[in-house]
Amino acid sequence: MKTHWLTRRLIGGVLVAEFLCVASFAIVATTHEMHGRRRGFDVMLRGRVDSLLGAVHGADPYGSLFLDVSELAPQAEDIYVAATASGIVGSSQQVPPNVLASIRASNASGFFNFEWKGQVYRAFHKEGVRSMDQESPGIRAQPIALLYATPTKDLEYEATQAYRYYATAAGFLLIVTGFVLIGSLRTLMKPLHELAKSARRVSMESWDFSPPEAVLRARELAPIANSIKRLLLGLQRAFERQRQFTGDAAHELKTSVALLKSSLQLLTMRKRTAEQYEEGAQELLADMQRIQGLIEQMLTLARVEEAPQAPGQEIDLSSVVKSVANRLQPLAQVKKTTINVNAEAASRVAMESGDAGVLVSNLLLNALQHSPAASFVAVSVRACAAGTELRVTDQGEGISESDLPHVFERFYRADASRSRQSGGAGLGLAICKAIVERAHGNIKIQSQLERGTEVSATFPAIN
Repeated sequence: MKTHWLTRRLIGGVLVAEFLCVASFAIVATTHEMHGRRRGFDVMLRGRVDSLLGAVHGADPYGSLFLDVSELAPQAEDIYVAATASGIVGSSQQVPPNVLASIRASNASGFFNFEWKGQVYRAFHKEGVRSMDQESPGIRAQPIALLYATPTKDLEYEATQAYRYYATAAGFLLIVTGFVLIGSLRTLMKPLHELAKSARRVSMESWDFSPPEAVLRARELAPIANSIKRLLLGLQRAFERQRQFTGDAAHELKTSVALLKSSLQLLTMRKRTAEQYEEGAQELLADMQRIQGLIEQMLTLARVEEAPQAPGQEIDLSSVVKSVANRLQPLAQVKKTTINVNAEAASRVAMESGDAGVLVSNLLLNALQHSPAASFVAVSVRACAAGTELRVTDQGEGISESDLPHVFERFYRADASRSRQSGGAGLGLAICKAIVERAHGNIKIQSQLERGTEVSATFPAIN
């Protein structure tokens, strides 16, 4: 995969944007400058036409007019014409024929451009009236057409010079701001480089991630750094939990296989009767079933802890409790224990149905296994301030205060000597805790020796 520098792309993008800005500025400034100069040029042409009119005088009582060029002072390349209906009063040495034709054909005043001898001219045409002298009675005014044209080469030259000035100034500003931008971006990007440097130090051997203070002060980078820190902390805990789980599972399986091997060795050390072989085979089968149950519990715990809960899953916890309690009634009768169910109202909980069944089964089985004969196990589902509460209470031997903080740990057994008889591997409550936390709930346990144990799981309300 081809890589690229984010900083270089950012600098390049900003420089391109600046170039477009300064180019637009140069064009707009030049356009504005030319607009002002053209307006000034047109004002000058109007003044020249007025001067041209002022330079026209009456020569005799019959209305003859003449043009006094000394009053006009035209430039060498200027073109001017003053004409009446009877003919031209005065003009420059050379006048383009098409200009004369346009003067005769049009009575409207206005500006127009034309080309003459390789040069572009801008002209102003005006229809006016020339007042006669007071000494000429009978003829007081006479219509006159006036035109004055000047080459626009000076205007084009000024436009070119203005564009060069603005372009040079914009280019200089672009270069200066480019260097300032590069320096500023390098300074501003320093916290990001420090964040990347801190992230590169993280490895399987070292999970320490300590973002620099400059990163935490940056509002844009602080959420990223905190997210990375939380992510790494979660990964570290997951790896440690997985490592511990693997070690504990290996230990449990090794112990179970050792027990199975020792039972086989004892069975084959000497000749036995058929009844003894049958009794030994039954014990071996029980050990195999315990190993199978251990493996199934390990897989269940791994599934619950690692797989995220599917969104939108909802179950009626009261129905699940009733179903599991009915299924465990035969075991309760064998244990001579009564299961009291108080779960009449429907209680919706965001949980997968399979997880709910495992949770209720583990809690009830754990309570039945540790309950004496002629006792009862109570299970209830009720609404509470936090949402929905599942509570399982027994009248068993209870758990000591020293063991209570560890009962939800995997492979923890308060009395390890009973594991072979009960088949427990210390995973039941760990699975329950994982299921409850997967459903964003909370589980806790209270117990007193010789008085019983109470386990309660609270689940958030469904909006």
